[in-house]
Formats: sequence, C-alpha cells, structure tokens
Amino acid sequence: MHLSGIIIDNYRTFRHVEFTFDRRANYIVGDNNIGKSNFLEMLETLYSGYGFREEDFQNPDQPIQVRFTLSVEDRGKAEEIHIRLFQKITELAPSLENEEDHTPLPLESLRSLCYISHSLEDFPRKTLMSDELEEVIHIFSRYLSCGDDLCRESAELLGHMGIHTDLSGDPQAAALRLIYDIYGSDSQTARPLQDGVRIMLAAGIHLILELSRRKESRAFPFSDIVLTDSGGRKILPVMVSIDEPELHLHPYLQRAVLSYYRRILRNEEPFFLHVARKILEIDGLEGQLFVVTHSTDALVNDYRQIIRLYWDSEGQVQAACGSSFRFDGELEKHLIMHFPEVKEALYSRCAILVEGETEYGAFSWFAKTLHVHFDYHGICLINASGESSIPKLEQLLRRFVIPSVCLYDRDVRGNKKETKQIFYTENICFEMDVVRSCIEKGRQAVLDEAIRDISDMDPLVTSSMVKKACLKLDISRQKHPPRKLKHISGRDVKALIFYYFAWFYSNKGVISGRALGLRLEAGDIPKAFRNVICAAASLAEHSEKVNE
Repeated sequence: MHLSGIIIDNYRTFRHVEFTFDRRANYIVGDNNIGKSNFLEMLETLYSGYGFREEDFQNPDQPIQVRFTLSVEDRGKAEEIHIRLFQKITELAPSLENEEDHTPLPLESLRSLCYISHSLEDFPRKTLMSDELEEVIHIFSRYLSCGDDLCRESAELLGHMGIHTDLSGDPQAAALRLIYDIYGSDSQTARPLQDGVRIMLAAGIHLILELSRRKESRAFPFSDIVLTDSGGRKILPVMVSIDEPELHLHPYLQRAVLSYYRRILRNEEPFFLHVARKILEIDGLEGQLFVVTHSTDALVNDYRQIIRLYWDSEGQVQAACGSSFRFDGELEKHLIMHFPEVKEALYSRCAILVEGETEYGAFSWFAKTLHVHFDYHGICLINASGESSIPKLEQLLRRFVIPSVCLYDRDVRGNKKETKQIFYTENICFEMDVVRSCIEKGRQAVLDEAIRDISDMDPLVTSSMVKKACLKLDISRQKHPPRKLKHISGRDVKALIFYYFAWFYSNKGVISGRALGLRLEAGDIPKAFRNVICAAASLAEHSEKVNE
C-alpha cells in the first residue's frame, strides 16, 4: 500500500494543490518559503490524527480539507481507497470519511498508516540518546539470539560493507560490540569509507528502532498495520520522510544515505531485511520515501520521482508532479537519459537551452558583460547536446512549469518562425555569428586574443579545417588553401570571415566558448545572443514578481 495522490485545501501556503506520487520515492523541490516542509508537516499531522492548529488555516473561514488516495497492489491487481479528512477552525479534531460513499471512519484508523519523519541531524555525529541506546541494544540482543548461523551470516553481510565485527557468543555482548563499532568509533581516525558506511548503518538502525516502537505500541495493534498478500506474505507498508539532507551531509553522503534508505524500503539491503523479519515478524517492507531538498546532489536522475512546487500566475502554490507526466517511449527514454543536465533548472526561474558546448561555455560570460547575472536572476543554462534535444528538454521543462528560451543554429530553422522564446542565430551557426560580428566591426583583435587564450601555437587553418568549414557552408574548397591567420590581409574581409570561422568551427568546445565569452565586449556580442539573454532575464523577472 502506498500514497498515490493527495489534494490539499486551505493548509498554510496551499490554497488548493493536487499531488500525484511515485510509489517508491518522491523528491520535493521548489523555491524558498513555498511550502515544501509544510507538505511534510501536513503528512505528519495527517497520519497522527491529532488535528490542525489555528495557524495552519490559510483562510480561517474555510475548513482544511485533505483528500488522499491509497493504492494497494497485489500481483498486478490494483485497488484504490479514497479518504477525506476535514476540520473547521472551531473544531478540536478533524473528521474522516470514505470519500466514495461518505461513510464516517474512526479517526484512529489513520494510525494504521505507518509514517515516520526522520531527521538526519544526529547521523553525522553518530549519536544515540541513552534511552535509544538501551532500546537498540535490546533489539539487536533479540536478533542475535536467533542462532549462530544468523550471527555468522550477519557478520558476513556487515563485512561486505566494511564493518568487521564479532557477533558470536553472548547476544548482549555481541550487540554491544556491534553498536560500538557503528556509533563508538572516533570520527577523526576513521577512514572516509568507514565513516560513510557507519552513517548509513546509523540511518538504518534509527528506522528499525522507529518500526520496533510501532510494533510495541499499544495505541494501535501492529497486526492491523501489516498487510497479508495473496501469497501469504506479511508486508509492512511504511512511508518515510526526510527534510533537507543537505544541511547535515556532504553531496556524496546525501546520495549514499538516500540510496540506502531506498534499498531498505525496497527490501534490497540484506542485513536490515533479516533484522526486520526477525524483530518485526514480517516478510518485508513496502516503502515509500519523501525527500524535501534544495540540493541537486540529493536528486535521483529520474524526472518521474520529482515534484516541483511553483507559484501560478495568481501567486498561488501549485505542484508539477513527474509521476503524472506521460511521454511516448522514445521521448521518455531520451528525457531520462538527459535529466541530469536538467536537474539544476528545477530550482530556477528560467532556463536557456543551447545546442552545444561552445555556446554553453560562452553564454554566462556574455550575460555578465550585459549585466545579467544568471545566479542573481535564477537563470539556468543547459547544454542540450544537439539541436534535436532542445525541443524534447523544453517539453519536460514546460511540464515542470519552468519557462525556457531556446537558441538554435539557423541552418536547422527551415520554415519555422522565431517566437518570444525561440531564437535562431543570424548566420548559419554560433561560430559564424561571433566571427562575422567581430570582423565586420573591425574587431579582429578580439578574436586573436581569444585564440591566444585557447592555444599557444601560431594559429594555422589546416586543410582539414578548410574542408570541415566548406562542408558546413556548402562552398567549394578550391579557392581556400590552408593559411595562417596572420598572413590574411586585414582588408580582405571575406577571407578573414572564412578563415577565422574555419578555425573556431574546428575548435568548438567549452574552452573556446569561455575564451570568446571573456573577450567579447557588449558591442561585439551578436544580436541573437543578446536577445536570448534579455528574453530569459525578462521571464525570470516576471516569475519573481509573481512570487512576491
């Protein structure tokens, strides 16, 4: 069983927001103070059944209403349960009902949904409170009392992770040794790999501790939380939330710890699966992870597990949920493959999509020259790695409600027209725009300076460079022998344009782009590029005004 959808009305920053969820993991992103942590607090309030506080009501004259859908899947067959929770500001506790037939439901039935909010604050310090320490030792003493074979197998599994500990003998003493090996080592002397593994194990132990407490609690029978599938397997549905892991973990540990949570919740971590089976008396977990983060390092490379909160044109919060996006097979494959390049845009106010590395290397410098700072404006520059990729990535950005500006080379324009957000180079491609702009303004020296930044060698346009340029321009090679740039007459504008173009076209790349970006002054930057940057700045500014 997992949470597949929720509609929230009148709760804090959420006037009316609809969410759909991935059954495995969901990463919630968006601007500061938009309500990402509010969402997790709403889940905690929802599953506790304690009700909402007065300050939770966005409009005190209206009730808070939460409609959520639980999906139960068994051997390919899915069943949905639709539940509505609502509360007026004058009421002490909310009411609960089956949304389909409006049958009232007891509020305590919410406790049958196992939700755990995890803080990563203590994991980097690998600390346990005294009462937690006692509980953890008791849990592992029970676990290690299940036989010598289990102890040997557990020691092997931990050994594969780099934790070498003796689990034989007295279970209490073995449990103490294990806890010391995980929590008691000196972080100043521990190797980085060991330290990271210990933090991951600490995260897993905290999860087992919380689930064990649920099992021992008398507030709600644990047997009513566990589901039995058609094969007779006992499965514990559990939802785990983590708020801002980047506050306590560096990028590698963010990925490692969150991956470890996902593995535990998917029953892919053998040691903790063994512990869960013995201590909780279940066959496995059906876990769903919710993560709020401002860090691209914490995000998975799958847009289907991303939820982006944004402000609409009326200044109200909405949610764009990747799990609800539907694309054809080839497009979906392309978007999943290229999503790593798009992740940073999830936090932006606008994105600029360019075809290749040279544009990518140049545009941030062009923007600074034009007094447009991408970071200040919240503009993300994306290298689409080819013109055919631009419309595909733009489509994904549009689904996440991220405005974008696209720059294509003119040679792919065909009969297409420019729009407010789609631009084409004035000449056949980026390099020709730059070269022609500088040469025609008598700024050949700027190109020479950029070339010296790229290469220490005397610039020679070789026969292969000539061939490549002629193929691009669709002209004959016969009148263009190999030449050194310094031997071309300054009065022969046509030759200067061709040979400088040939050199830069054969030296495409981020280094070349950066050199041009650093050397060109505002008047040298081609009009098409200025238009792209100004359009992006305008979109970002409009987005900021909506947020105010």
